[in-house]
Amino acid sequence: MAESTVFEVSLKELNRFYLMRHHLLSKVEKDKLEKLVRDICGLHSQFPTTPSLSLWNRIESFQKNLLEEALYIKKSLVRVWCMRGTLHIIPSDELPVYHHAVKRMWFEHHGRYMRGPDWPPLDIRKGIIYPKILETLQEGPLTRTELSTKVSAMLEPSLQRYERLFSAWGGILKEMCYLGLIAYAESNAKTRFARLDHWLPHVSLEQVTEKEAQTKLLQKYLNGYGPASVQDFAYWSGITISESRKVFEETKQALEEIRVEGVKNQLWLLKDDFNKLKEIDVDEKPSVRLLPKFDPLLLGHKDKSRILKSEHSKQVFRPAGDVAATVLAGGYIKGTWNYKKTKNKLTVNVSPFEKLEKEDLTKIHREAEALGDFMEVGQVKLSVTS
Repeated sequence: MAESTVFEVSLKELNRFYLMRHHLLSKVEKDKLEKLVRDICGLHSQFPTTPSLSLWNRIESFQKNLLEEALYIKKSLVRVWCMRGTLHIIPSDELPVYHHAVKRMWFEHHGRYMRGPDWPPLDIRKGIIYPKILETLQEGPLTRTELSTKVSAMLEPSLQRYERLFSAWGGILKEMCYLGLIAYAESNAKTRFARLDHWLPHVSLEQVTEKEAQTKLLQKYLNGYGPASVQDFAYWSGITISESRKVFEETKQALEEIRVEGVKNQLWLLKDDFNKLKEIDVDEKPSVRLLPKFDPLLLGHKDKSRILKSEHSKQVFRPAGDVAATVLAGGYIKGTWNYKKTKNKLTVNVSPFEKLEKEDLTKIHREAEALGDFMEVGQVKLSVTS
């Protein structure tokens, strides 16, 4: 990229700016739910409790029904597979951008497992199975089991042998989502799927080209996660390094390079956000937050030094792709936590990486009590391991 004067910031300034962008310095009002989801480029939704707990950490007086209303009544948000082959909740009107930006990556990279002998050939899926699924969904949303039963009965015996077709890991429904044919629909305690053209009839996926979509996605990403590197964007989006580098190059006129002490990669920020970074208040002490498993804050960068010490990485990023629930204290990830809930009691277990300050322990206890109120239990017990 073209050489220019590079602005230098400290790691602490980078940390505070990132937390501000993720609304973790101060919470927003509950009528800003859709804006918040837009700001942080969606909610990770692989784990069932993640979306509501991510919002609870960022929205004042958040209630679960607010998310349900946005997803299934107003339909201002939609749940689909997108970045990295994982489920996210994103603004419905931004679906064309997310769809076209990552669609090809699914078929060329993340979805390659569907080329094996356990799956019907792609031409069979497109020519026979897709139409059967869309026909079955004509009358309204159905659960995975309902779809499997109805569609399997419509297929020839040679196609009924593919047991993984409607796999809970995604299967053909995931593939159809990446093609823009279906989306998650109302839950009613059971996950259902709907035809996208019925569920969001006013959303046209053909508003943008792939190139335009990737540029828009990078700009959105940098607005929520910048300053960030090419490697960070590739890690977050699932777009290859080589293609991510091209997108950065094509967007360079709108970017400003930022240098951070201790960070090796080039970091880039939208020029429009440059003054906001310079004005960040590093003296403001962030509140304690009990972030859920797979919270977006943890998944935005390959280099996590702005929020997490490298020696604690394996305690957060665990085998089989698991990402622990974490304690955010003083602006940094200071430990992990889990909980057990019964009808009338919530037990919160915190495992700090290092000895916590007394003030942080007090704030953790306060957050645990607030979590108990959110989960509507009468008693909260906090356990902190030494």
